[in-house]
Amino acid sequence: MTARQTAVAAAADLKWLTNSAALLRRPLRYHAREAKWWGLVRLLVDRLGLTLKAAAAAATAALDAPDSAAPVDAVADPSGSAALVFDLPRYESIFLANLSRALVLETPRRRGRTTRRTTRDAVSAAARYGVDIDLVRSALERSPAERLEMLDANVAFVRAMKRAAK
Repeated sequence: MTARQTAVAAAADLKWLTNSAALLRRPLRYHAREAKWWGLVRLLVDRLGLTLKAAAAAATAALDAPDSAAPVDAVADPSGSAALVFDLPRYESIFLANLSRALVLETPRRRGRTTRRTTRDAVSAAARYGVDIDLVRSALERSPAERLEMLDANVAFVRAMKRAAK
């Protein structure tokens, strides 16, 4: 993963990630597990107002829990009157959506020209693929003006059918 992909997967700004990594004295690695951890830390800091150090400890405790299907008590008061409980399956689904978006949309483009593979005869290639091309062939035999007239007639027919249905 790239730095930008990690930031998108963690739902955090890249600048926030680099500054937070420096404050925690933690190396910033670019892979999915780290992005998941950073995403949870960012969530705790931004939404719940925890300090960066407390959020890092809570995220580590939550993600290292053996059973991720049940709610996880990451941080609890010794008296048991207050606890920070994580719904990890919900966070996991949000993170996976962010990770998918990062890997699909933020993948860097390759340098140079793209090569396009085109077949000389697209109609015969479609027929070989199994597409019924009789309508395509009949439309290609008509002039553009005739195709537009046919399209207008189809639109008028659909509108008349919608009016009749009311």
